[in-house]
Amino acid sequence: MRIHYLLFAFLLVLLSPCAAFIQIISSTRGVCWGQCVSGTREIGMSDLRSMKCCIRK
Repeated sequence: MRIHYLLFAFLLVLLSPCAAFIQIISSTRGVCWGQCVSGTREIGMSDLRSMKCCIRK
């Protein structure tokens, strides 16, 4: 029964809206998340205004 709870929790995290916006943009090879870290530059924004898409400099 514990494994069912573990799998349910994993699927819940995997399918959450936050996980949907942390994605790799294949055409520009960028990554979308909260903020661009040092060594990256912003290339756009995701559907949510708080998610920025960044690429390495």
